[in-house]
Amino acid sequence: MPHPILPVVSSLGGAAVGTALSEGLTSPKAIAIFYVDVAKSCYKATGSKRVACVVATGACGLALAPGPHQATFIVACAASLRGANKL
Repeated sequence: MPHPILPVVSSLGGAAVGTALSEGLTSPKAIAIFYVDVAKSCYKATGSKRVACVVATGACGLALAPGPHQATFIVACAASLRGANKL
């Protein structure tokens, strides 16, 4: 039986790789900076950016739950993070 944390790690990895490829991030440092910037901007967000951050949180949270829906939510997580970062 696989370790219960394995699906969580694989979904986080999938979202990170998808976001890195679409944003053109090439180094682990650039990826970390991207996620820190998103977290900082969502922390201070108001209005439509706050809505985008809530959607990103929901999609990324659902991506952590294993099942047939997981791939769709990994893509949605990456897309919503990019959208929240652009606002």
